[in-house]
Amino acid sequence: MPRETRNAPPTIKQVAALARVSIKTVSRVINGAAYVSDAARRRVLRVIERLNYRPNALARGLVTRRSGSIGLVIADIVNPFFPPLVRGVEDAAAARGYNVILCDTDEDAARERAVISVLLEKQVDGLILCASRVPSGYLKGLADEGVPLVLVNRVLAHPRATAVVVDGVEGGRRATRHLLDLGHRRIAYLAGPAGSFSHRSRLRGDREALAARKIVFDPSLVAGGIASIAAGRQAMAELLDLKRPPSAVFAFDDLMAIGAIEEVRRRGRRVPEDVAIVGFDDIDLAAFVDPPLTTVAQPKTEMGRLAALRLLEMVEGSSPPRPRTMTLTPELVIRRSCGARSIPTIRAPGTPGPSRKEALT
Repeated sequence: MPRETRNAPPTIKQVAALARVSIKTVSRVINGAAYVSDAARRRVLRVIERLNYRPNALARGLVTRRSGSIGLVIADIVNPFFPPLVRGVEDAAAARGYNVILCDTDEDAARERAVISVLLEKQVDGLILCASRVPSGYLKGLADEGVPLVLVNRVLAHPRATAVVVDGVEGGRRATRHLLDLGHRRIAYLAGPAGSFSHRSRLRGDREALAARKIVFDPSLVAGGIASIAAGRQAMAELLDLKRPPSAVFAFDDLMAIGAIEEVRRRGRRVPEDVAIVGFDDIDLAAFVDPPLTTVAQPKTEMGRLAALRLLEMVEGSSPPRPRTMTLTPELVIRRSCGARSIPTIRAPGTPGPSRKEALT
């Protein structure tokens, strides 16, 4: 018995027949090509609407050489830093008619390679890599192959790659300088992953702020290496066990800072009276922990939006864009965990609002 066909989706052949044009003309209308008369275009569009015809994405991709999808690779989907960034990418991509395929690497370089391979097999039009952990040589190889590539919070010197970064050095300077202004001199740093561009830049800012006040950097006051609440607890425990524990801590991110607060309180000590703590990122949770966390805010949604727009510019452009890094300026958000007298969320004196600059790389 023949299969029931009453509910079968309409085909491009049916559209062409009803519109009294060739299949090639229908394809041209769908893809916005020229060389179609206004009358024929109107007939095709009317038939498409009447039949509720949906073009085959794979077939259309053969014509446009685009899949209409981009790959977004993030380091840790559990980390609250990433959802606003993902939203920024999704909103910008959807506004231009693109789908986003999201992949999580759990901060593992081997897994990142694997998901990138899968995305390329699916013929995504380009990649956005957030907090990438793979070696620069691998990324340059992708760019050499012509893969449109945008990095978030990492810079790659390659003419076919671009980046959207927050100025981590300036953020580290502002965080540590604020603690110095509050009178602290023994300031620890809770470190992020050693291979992370963000970790290196924030640590550099911390050291520069100390050097500006003639304070010698003490390696014994660096602990951690993993961006998580549990790692923050463990790192803080190591610091509190020192003969001369720190009076203040600047953490790589808010998760580590929250873990540090938990450990200080578990030891029967107080934040900020015994240990002042500053984080980085300004995740939503930062304002609701006890005490509310002073932190360096990253414009996460804007970062995602700019990354998507930059990628689509590369995908749709006739030639690669200029090799450029878009650098956003972070903002110090002062709450009670640092010991400042001001309880409401405020900007540090002399701290401008979020801004961006474009630097040639």
